[in-house]
Amino acid sequence: MQSDRPDILIVGGGVLGSALAWQLARKRVGSILVIDPDLAGTFSSSERNAGGARATWWHPLNAELAWRSIQFFESIAEKIQFFQRGYLFLYSASRWKIAQEKRETYRSLGIPVEYLSPEEARPRLKEFENWKGIAGATFSPKDGLLDPHLLRDWYRAQAKAAGVLFQDRAYLSGVIRQGRLAREVQVRIRERPPGESELESLLTEQRIGAEWREQRLYPKILVNCTGAWLKLSSKRYGEPLPIEAVRRQIALFSSQAEDLSGRGMIVDSSGLYLHPEGSHSGLVLAGYSNRDEKPGYSFRYDGEKFFDRKIWLRLYRRGGRRHFDAIHHLRGWAGLYAVGPDKSAVLGRAEGFDNIYELGAATGRGVMQSYALSLALAELIAEGRFSDLDATALSPSRFKRGEWVREDLDI
Repeated sequence: MQSDRPDILIVGGGVLGSALAWQLARKRVGSILVIDPDLAGTFSSSERNAGGARATWWHPLNAELAWRSIQFFESIAEKIQFFQRGYLFLYSASRWKIAQEKRETYRSLGIPVEYLSPEEARPRLKEFENWKGIAGATFSPKDGLLDPHLLRDWYRAQAKAAGVLFQDRAYLSGVIRQGRLAREVQVRIRERPPGESELESLLTEQRIGAEWREQRLYPKILVNCTGAWLKLSSKRYGEPLPIEAVRRQIALFSSQAEDLSGRGMIVDSSGLYLHPEGSHSGLVLAGYSNRDEKPGYSFRYDGEKFFDRKIWLRLYRRGGRRHFDAIHHLRGWAGLYAVGPDKSAVLGRAEGFDNIYELGAATGRGVMQSYALSLALAELIAEGRFSDLDATALSPSRFKRGEWVREDLDI
């Protein structure tokens, strides 16, 4: 271990942990150490998402967090391959009514959003011939697609340049508390990289092999950024957060009949979403969030079964044989959402502690809100208060108080 007495110890080096390390280093808070069982992110949610970035959320705080992050992404667009080609969102009648009620929220935040009737939206999505059940659409031109891997690495590079240390193959195993303080942090360290199967067992079943030796750290401040593992890691020091890990699957397919290159994200009223994959003509990435998915740690991709039932069938219903019959499933993968009771992030001091903070559970928004979320927590840690954006409502203790930040436009 590079230092056993850092001023700040961040557990979790994904996009949020890396962003927070950079934001804290900018504020010159002292020595910072980030630990992670796999800094490469083999099973990290940061690496296994669709790369979308949109500000069109229904809760005002979520919209503002994403909008501020998007405005930052514009400043480093080339470095993270951020392409603002917009989100075309199609709504059912019930959701269209709610979407229309959000006009003032977007206007007050300065987020450009076009409201379209089905007739106005049709020319933008000629591949969809069947518009049954679609009551309206929104197009948000500033939303777009980015490379989550490049974004995480950008945060990490900036943090390292500012003196932050990153420790690979380090797993949080326990915390010794004294009153309201975390006095000692127990970590398991592995000298050599584990195989992928061992790493998966560690992350899905919490199996710690014999090669992981114990190390003790004594930070002044501990920050938990373990994402989908927040429920498990928060048990190391107190009452577990009510956060569940939920599998989300994504498929990649080729389309011989249709070329979606140059488009942004398309979100159907059925919950299907898709966008062109990179600059490759004819390659499309698509996903669907199965509402019946039970919480749990699984990275299994269901292959053709998932693609045929959840992706192809919905595309066929919208576009018919002429548009989406000639598509070929290539591959896919599964990642984890960290989902809280209200589907909004947790950010703030852990309940019952003065020197433990928690950040995560953004329900798929970790990448697209990463700049603003990390800035807000860095302010709270370094200055003792929020100054740029008040994120008090995201306090981890809000669930006990029943003060939810409910987000209903999740996909």
